[in-house]
Amino acid sequence: MERWDDRRDTIALPWLWYAFRSQWRWVAAGVLLGVGLAALIVLFGEKRYESNAKLLIESPMGMTLGAGGGIAALIGGGSPDLNTQVEVLLARPLLEKVQRQAGIEEPYRDFEKRFRATALRNTNVIELTATDSTPEGAQRLAKLWTEAYLSHVRTLYEQNPTTLAEKLEKELRHQEDQLRAVSKRITDFLKRQRIVAPEEELAKSVEKYADLLEQRRTQEAQQIALERQIAALRRQLEREPKFYEATRNLAIPPEVQQLNTKIAELEIQRSGLLQEFQPNAPEVQLVEQQIAQAKRERENLLAQAVDKQFLTLAKQEMVNPLYMELAQSLLRAESELQATRATLTILKQQQAQFEQLFQRTPDLMAEYTDLKRQYEAALTIWTEKVRAYEQARAQQLVGKISPILLEPATLPDRQVFPRPVLTMGLGTMLGLMLGMLGALVAAWRARRLSNRWEVERLLGAPVLAELRSALDPAHVQLLTWQLRALGGGETWHRALALPLTPQTQAIAQQLAAALQTPENEAEADLPAPIASNGVLRVYTAPSNASHTPPAERLILVAPKGYALDEATYQMLAQTGDRLVGVILVEEGTR
Repeated sequence: MERWDDRRDTIALPWLWYAFRSQWRWVAAGVLLGVGLAALIVLFGEKRYESNAKLLIESPMGMTLGAGGGIAALIGGGSPDLNTQVEVLLARPLLEKVQRQAGIEEPYRDFEKRFRATALRNTNVIELTATDSTPEGAQRLAKLWTEAYLSHVRTLYEQNPTTLAEKLEKELRHQEDQLRAVSKRITDFLKRQRIVAPEEELAKSVEKYADLLEQRRTQEAQQIALERQIAALRRQLEREPKFYEATRNLAIPPEVQQLNTKIAELEIQRSGLLQEFQPNAPEVQLVEQQIAQAKRERENLLAQAVDKQFLTLAKQEMVNPLYMELAQSLLRAESELQATRATLTILKQQQAQFEQLFQRTPDLMAEYTDLKRQYEAALTIWTEKVRAYEQARAQQLVGKISPILLEPATLPDRQVFPRPVLTMGLGTMLGLMLGMLGALVAAWRARRLSNRWEVERLLGAPVLAELRSALDPAHVQLLTWQLRALGGGETWHRALALPLTPQTQAIAQQLAAALQTPENEAEADLPAPIASNGVLRVYTAPSNASHTPPAERLILVAPKGYALDEATYQMLAQTGDRLVGVILVEEGTR
């Protein structure tokens, strides 16, 4: 079975009709109040009249819509030109000028409420509306407003663009002078330092310096290897005593030394070209050919030097081939060592030059960065000045918005507030709504058992019967079925009939006597009750509480229209779902 609180919160639609009908005085009072307030507004409210005028806003070059406003106007967003003119019409300086001309002494917040400007959709027309307490005053305000606007907008669009263009032209020339001065300072700096692109040249210098260090490490490693090789060859030659004196006289020719220096310079030149060109580039191939030619010449000179040294020995005695091969290897290694030392000397000089350049690079880059930042700032300002000047010149050449008075201000023929019919109708509707709300509140606060909907709302229990006289067998039979349908005889077996007044005491006793046993006497045309669910007994509640029989459920017997006091209502609320139902009795009809 559902909870008592849940059932009580349910409001039936018939209860609403009952509430309005029972509390009709609240509804009538609300309607009278609304009608009275509307009548007071009609009789004593301040009258207001509106005068309308229309302006046609012509855009430049005969366009019907503002620039970029075509799509916006088609979708209902309006033209930007029209929206701008609406803001100009409602600007405070313009309205204050109208207020001074009209001689109306009132706060500006109240005065600006007299004016309204609206851009008509999909047109180039603006509708102006001025409000006053008299028809003549409204027409006068509308005329003053349109005249002040036409004068103001002509001054704004005819004088200001010319003055702005002249001012921007002077600023543009001054900015160009500053831009040229900064550009000259940057040019002088680059000439003085003999550079073209500092950032790119610095990046290339860093790459060359790193490559230079790598070459130096390679050449130093090669020098160490050659020194060890020469030492090993000398030790091998010392094992040949016969040719010891001859090998001491071996010396590297001067031509070989020159070729070593040339080869070192060509190899350094090739490393620099590889940073800028591909290995198969013509410049790189030419340097490699020169290096190969120099190496071949060096080999020929070394071979000739060894042959000359062994020419004399060949005449005296037979030359040892091993000794001759070792001597050639020694001479070649000493030649390569000399070339390596020459290369290291050139690399050290270049490294010193790069390090000297890097020492003064921070100061140079700081000065160049500052000059470049000044130039970029001057260029940005110059660009903005050019754009503003071009817009001002375009406005002068293309044309300006031209407002035309399309419809002068007219004398209003009737007031816009208050309107008697509309005001009375709205007052009546408002009063009816307030009266209905008051009726609902009053009916909700009432605790009177008037009908089934009030009983269900207050107690959350159904009305089992509404009686005008004593119980007859038909009522007893129906009550028996109702109680069995509610669970009597299966989930509970005893119920207590509680009368609330002395007159309902007889009905409670009669109900208890009729339902004492499950086999009740029924009329011939009614079927006998079936007692298969168990014995169902109903007792009456006597005045003496000590003789009250135990019961599992409660049946309330109350007179129709009985008002529950707070204590009774709280006690019935505590019964919860143990309250089976209510029997309403109309007193005085028995």
